[in-house]
Amino acid sequence: MFKIGEFSKLSNTTVRTLDHYAALELLRPKRIDHETNYRYYSAEQLNQLNQIKLLQQTGLPLKTIKEIIDANDLNFLEKHYDLQEKKLQEDLDELLKKQRMVSLLKQTMKEGNTMTYHVVVKELPERKVLSVREVIADYTLEGVLWQKLQQSATEVNAKLTHPPVNMTLFHDVEYVEKNADVEVQTTVVGEYPEVQVAEYKTMPAFIMASVTFSGSFDQMPKVTQAIGEWLEVNEYKIAGPMINIGHVSPGDDPNPENWVTESGFVVTK
Repeated sequence: MFKIGEFSKLSNTTVRTLDHYAALELLRPKRIDHETNYRYYSAEQLNQLNQIKLLQQTGLPLKTIKEIIDANDLNFLEKHYDLQEKKLQEDLDELLKKQRMVSLLKQTMKEGNTMTYHVVVKELPERKVLSVREVIADYTLEGVLWQKLQQSATEVNAKLTHPPVNMTLFHDVEYVEKNADVEVQTTVVGEYPEVQVAEYKTMPAFIMASVTFSGSFDQMPKVTQAIGEWLEVNEYKIAGPMINIGHVSPGDDPNPENWVTESGFVVTK
């Protein structure tokens, strides 16, 4: 089982939101240690949390979402979706987005807890990197960090490894919606102590449990769900930041269908 901070990172949900869901009896902790007041969640609850998030994106109130989750009935969901569709005719783009979310929810409910992503554990060796780390207002600004890193590498004529390992690290101890502590780094050969905007450093080796997947980042909730279930079954613990390694990134190819991403967490036994 996971402490609430760990579950927050796995699910990309703030602790405050999880507490709100618990107060509404929408998603309560699996166990509470009454001596320490620590709250614990299980990996199986990631699936229910993902359903709640998808339903929220269709505009349904939490009270109705609770009814849908409790009923676990696709026909019941369809009735509420039809009501929402009538309200959203004025904004066709928004309606199409919400329809896609409902479709994804249906698929998730039909699949249940089936693990469709393969989790691997591997050691990333010690490596030299150029790095840019900043607190950014929101996650869409990650690309700005990559631009700064690329500019710094060009200024010092840095020699990248072949192939380079381009990695994003999310350092916050729990998931935050804004003002996130994000680091981007790429592996290099040689010494670059005079680099300005970026930082040159040696990164220690670490163990990572990860999933490599193709396509857009819409899959991330299912990816982290698969990782969470695997960690719980195999008795691994989260020991560091969430990490994304872009094998084919948006900077390499603008078409999301061609993206290849390795996403995971630093772990320990």
